[in-house]
Amino acid sequence: MSSRNVYPYTVAPSDIWNYPTRTLTERFTIIERARGYSSGLSKVLDETRYFTKLAILGSGRGAIIRYPDDDIAPSKAWTVITTPTSGTAPECVTDHNDSTRCCWDIPAATESDLLMVDLGSSMTGILRIIILTGLTCKVYVSNDKTTWTNVFSQAPGTNNPVEYFIYIDGYRYLKFSIQNPETLTFKGYWYTIEFYPDNPLPYSRDLAYSGRVWVFVYNGYYQLLEVVSV
Repeated sequence: MSSRNVYPYTVAPSDIWNYPTRTLTERFTIIERARGYSSGLSKVLDETRYFTKLAILGSGRGAIIRYPDDDIAPSKAWTVITTPTSGTAPECVTDHNDSTRCCWDIPAATESDLLMVDLGSSMTGILRIIILTGLTCKVYVSNDKTTWTNVFSQAPGTNNPVEYFIYIDGYRYLKFSIQNPETLTFKGYWYTIEFYPDNPLPYSRDLAYSGRVWVFVYNGYYQLLEVVSV
């Protein structure tokens, strides 16, 4: 009988495998945390606990932020345009302490430029600010320090500090001011200025982190998934 007709014929491991056997040592559970469409900037997660991994699927841009670890503003070059009446700038806004602040006396019928930060290059990302004043706080952006574009203008009108998130779409310089349209001098307060870079979607991040985590999406459809190690 011919050897080719013998069954079962001899089979060497190399005929099938050319790599060693692999053993599954870790399992994962994937949980959908959010989905939808953002026509601007949306915060879709804000939780304080342990995270293994997060992933944002979709279009547009997004950020998975370990707060406050991922803030790059303290390491950048700051200019104090107007010395505050009280508090030490820029430390009062870059110290990751939302209870510390700088105070400026803003003369009647004027707009005072207070602080400027150079991000080092044109960047996109999320600006977080906390302010307190009945006057109008403003944020300007520029790439040449000559032509400035106003991207935020708000008078909180409250006795408590107010938090805002602003999307910065490709600028190097950020400038912060307060406008006083009144006929008397008034005080204005800035508590916090932080900047968190973002990424094009889809984007994922291995965290292995216990703390506060934010997830933002900007201009696009998205699905937020959490990967849990079990």
